[in-house]
Amino acid sequence: MRTISAQEITDTVARLCIEANTRLPQDVQAALDKARQEEPWPLAKNTLDLLWSNLSAAREENLPICQDTGMACVFVELGTDVHIDGSFEAAIHEGVRRGYTDGYLRKSIVADPLRRGNTGDNTPAAITVHLVDGEGCRITVAPKGFGSENMSRIQMLKPADGVEGFKKFVLDTVKLAGSNPCPPIVLGIGVGGSFDKVAYLAKKALLRPLDVPNPDPYYAQLEQELLAAINELGIGPQGFGGRTTCLGLAIEQMPTHVAGLPCDPPRQRGAVRRGELMEYRLTTPCTVQDLAPLRAGDTVLLSGVVYTARDQAHKRMTEALDKGETLPFDLEGSAIYYVGPTPERPGEVIGSAGPTTSGRMDAMSPRLLDLGNKIMIGKGKRDDAVKAAVVRNGAVYLAALGGAGALMAKSVQTLEVIAWPDLGCEAVRRLTVKDMPLTVILDAHGGDLYQSGPAAYLESR
Repeated sequence: MRTISAQEITDTVARLCIEANTRLPQDVQAALDKARQEEPWPLAKNTLDLLWSNLSAAREENLPICQDTGMACVFVELGTDVHIDGSFEAAIHEGVRRGYTDGYLRKSIVADPLRRGNTGDNTPAAITVHLVDGEGCRITVAPKGFGSENMSRIQMLKPADGVEGFKKFVLDTVKLAGSNPCPPIVLGIGVGGSFDKVAYLAKKALLRPLDVPNPDPYYAQLEQELLAAINELGIGPQGFGGRTTCLGLAIEQMPTHVAGLPCDPPRQRGAVRRGELMEYRLTTPCTVQDLAPLRAGDTVLLSGVVYTARDQAHKRMTEALDKGETLPFDLEGSAIYYVGPTPERPGEVIGSAGPTTSGRMDAMSPRLLDLGNKIMIGKGKRDDAVKAAVVRNGAVYLAALGGAGALMAKSVQTLEVIAWPDLGCEAVRRLTVKDMPLTVILDAHGGDLYQSGPAAYLESR
């Protein structure tokens, strides 16, 4: 019998929380580098190069790779001949608490799904324990950002759907997600088991290195076929079009009931104009005239004042408008960045500061646009009401590079919390930025890069 102290568990989990958020695994780095070399679409290749630059920025600035440092998913393989001296679960939670505090990682966990309220320390962790023979204890920490988690799907397929129905469901899930999970993605797929087990299988699949195929030759071949089919969709990096939609995928399978075929593919880690795309320099506040030359696919270096506001800040602004109250900042000509940065280290202006999924703001954005907001900055698709509001107000929707929080942070020169500090990472901040690199997604003329970019890439092949 081997005895492991609770303190050892805590120390290990704390270290892994920091490492998982600041260092990309070698297998994923290798896949990303290979994609950079092979990507034929210029906008896609440039995007992959920026993602590579983000890894360097994270190392140089000691910042998380992405601002969404996720829910701490802790997987444990615990030997049956191991005795834990102390509370096992409490030790894991304390490790998460310490890792997220000492590592200046963003605390994103709310105490209740409906009543909300941030726990302030990213606990509790989501713990999965698998008993194995022997005296070992293997701990894996996999922080799960919700830009990708929200794109997960479970489908209880019918047995008659077979492998073709399975493949269709996977491809449909990727197409439905589009740009939201910050492609290029790594895809974990579970098949079999039960409703609850198949979700576990999908998460487990993400733990397998990209260069290790499924040990069953049938599923190894299926992994290759699905990877090729996904990259044929043309979604490309960030949804801008291109060959590189998925860096790799893994399937985990288990026996299931004769009447079922559970399938769950959650994912991890995420009109181009004919002729030359343009790069513009803009300084806020911006007018209709400033934004009129921009077209979907153009790049922008943005300077000036940018305000941060995510879900809860938008909700409070909407409530304030309903009551006839003054907003925390002047909307006229404003730029709003959908970001919740990680805590800044001593002496630093800001932590990692990449975008969140913009669709969660769709219900509230048209009202702000009609009142003068001119620039929205985020990632992912917007609904028809937002698109219409962009056109009628001569506004734009710009994409920051999803998953590149360290790189985006380098553009921020000053930061001041100006409203609702109780919201933590979702408080409204006034940023001054210099040459923030952005891409035009929605222009004032009805252009949508998420539609036209992949279409142009597919047409060019």
